[in-house]
Amino acid sequence: MFDIKSFYEAKSVEDAVAALSADPDSEVISGGTDVLIRVREGKDAGKGLVSIHNIPELKGVEMDADGTIIIKPATSFSHITNHPMIQKHLNMLGLAVDQVGGPQVRNTATIGGNICNGATSTDSASIRTPEATRLPPSKTGVTRYITWFPVSFT
Repeated sequence: MFDIKSFYEAKSVEDAVAALSADPDSEVISGGTDVLIRVREGKDAGKGLVSIHNIPELKGVEMDADGTIIIKPATSFSHITNHPMIQKHLNMLGLAVDQVGGPQVRNTATIGGNICNGATSTDSASIRTPEATRLPPSKTGVTRYITWFPVSFT
């Protein structure tokens, strides 16, 4: 069984930030494929979890007017693999995340969790090519950026 202090299902980004602020030792969970392993191993045992899994504004793939493709953090690998925009413009990313685990993991694991998990084996890292990936606000409300050198696929 998992040693979890509490589980809160946030209804919006603001709600999630408020819950994280109220319990500074809590962690964000969406797919949970990495977080729950750490809890089970005792590394994050006894922590509260704040789920962002059902916040619609954190899911999906969009294209801005300037052609920038935005993959929101709670978007599952399966959704990325099967999205027509990814298949057309970032097919290599779709193919890469389609190699992760089995179907259950791909239906659950999220691109945001994959970026934030901090493991050297981050499954989608080698193919992510944006100049900057914006992460959701931290517990303090600060928006963070991860920067990569742009790569062109021609």
